[in-house]
Amino acid sequence: MYLLLIVGLVLFANGTNGLLGDVKEALDNVLNFVNQRMDQFGFDGYFGIVLAQTQLQMILELQIKFDDIKDIKYFIQKCQSILNKAKFFLPLNPPYMILFETKLLDSHKWFRSLIKNVTFGEITNLGQYMEWSPERILKNKRAIYKGVETNFCLREILELTTGDTCYVSTICKDMMTNTSRMDTGYLLTHRLLYIQIKRLEGCIVPEDPVPIKEYTRLFCSYILKEAKTNEYLKFPYHDIFMEQVLLCGMEGFAEFLNKPWLETIIKWQNPQGCFESVSKEFQNIQKRSSHLVDFGCSDHSTGLGAAVLALFLKCLFLQ
Repeated sequence: MYLLLIVGLVLFANGTNGLLGDVKEALDNVLNFVNQRMDQFGFDGYFGIVLAQTQLQMILELQIKFDDIKDIKYFIQKCQSILNKAKFFLPLNPPYMILFETKLLDSHKWFRSLIKNVTFGEITNLGQYMEWSPERILKNKRAIYKGVETNFCLREILELTTGDTCYVSTICKDMMTNTSRMDTGYLLTHRLLYIQIKRLEGCIVPEDPVPIKEYTRLFCSYILKEAKTNEYLKFPYHDIFMEQVLLCGMEGFAEFLNKPWLETIIKWQNPQGCFESVSKEFQNIQKRSSHLVDFGCSDHSTGLGAAVLALFLKCLFLQ
């Protein structure tokens, strides 16, 4: 059962019908792009396809028109076709990538785990970082804390889960669940993803006194501040913004699911259907570090684009 608070209805009060067609077309284009270039994509890109498929599966639980049902089933089948072929292109090394692929590339598992309600007003509006510059956003690209990458902690929780209890090392406890520290960039979004994976795995950490919902509210309050700063600076970094919208939007925080942001993301899509990680205006000050595919696009950004479009499609059907 879905809940959309009345306050949230203003997000798409006008132009919903036209947007619905635009989002469907954009989603079809990005899925076609991926399907035609399977050998160019890695785990990051396919993870976005899994999350897109999850959002599409959620739409089928809603009361929608027959023609829309056909469209959604078509998109789901297209995602599944991509994922069926992905196993032939995903790397076997390093060994932990097999663990990531086995445990995280499963839309049915994510479907059972993700929040289905969309609500407004549960997170705190902290404004924006007034002193930030585009360079400040663009250089903040490493998900690392005290010399340890966040992937170490994601791997740890996937490898060492026994029953409903997950092992969390001291460094990962400090990196991922220390609520007294306010991080930014990919370190912050990966902290949110870590919490989402804990929920996905059914992890209970006995010594952790903070409920998962409180983590997501806190992290998405910080993330909203950064997303608004990115917007204020004319969106220099597309990739981090789409990751922020996706992860917090999946938590049902309607502040991330507004019409202007959707229209902006659709405009970022290349004519070929893919997404670049950095705005063309700022590419001269940022060397893109993500895996590149055709037309200067990023596999990570393109996967995010697919997932974000599917997320907004679900939001439009909730109106």
